[in-house]
Amino acid sequence: MFFRTPVLVFGKGGKGFPLRMFRLKVIVIGPIQSGKTTISNFLADATESSGGEYHATQGVRILQFESGNLGTNNQALKAEVELWDCSGDHKRFESCWPAFQQGAHGVVLVYDPNTAGHVNELETLFNYFVQQARLDAKNCIILSNPKMSPRSTSVTLSGTFSRIHQTTVNIDENSNKLRSDFNNFLAGLISRMRDTIEQEELNIMNGLSM
Repeated sequence: MFFRTPVLVFGKGGKGFPLRMFRLKVIVIGPIQSGKTTISNFLADATESSGGEYHATQGVRILQFESGNLGTNNQALKAEVELWDCSGDHKRFESCWPAFQQGAHGVVLVYDPNTAGHVNELETLFNYFVQQARLDAKNCIILSNPKMSPRSTSVTLSGTFSRIHQTTVNIDENSNKLRSDFNNFLAGLISRMRDTIEQEELNIMNGLSM
């Protein structure tokens, strides 16, 4: 299990640059039947045979994968990701929320804007997994995953989510956008983790010089 304390591993990157590998725990959570498992499988390049039938996630599925290069400025940065695909059956599994949340670096909220009640559930999840956990709002991304074309009755999110990056998912027609948005999200997590590490190192150096 990964914890929120920043963890990085040094290795050998391409073109002579050192590779910095960060370890991230990212949870994917949202209302039931919002498409969390389909999205998680896509992001982790995992396959699951369901015969086209819906099967609710029981508790949590943990998918492990290595990201592509997320580096900038000639730095090779990658992430070993634990993607926690959490059940949307919150009545049954709410007692598991502390374990889902423990040590999470990022939160992916998934909902269907055409399904009544999803927004209210999303606010509850955001309050617990982001606000109460004292995560930076930038460490959260919202994926709108409509099962059909947006209707005039589709709901919009409240101002609670104004600081959260939001994107619409369409894996069948524009999977590259989801991949790009998720990689940018991971890169942001790493950037903030790196800042934390550098600040901790600076504090140690200042302490030694006193």
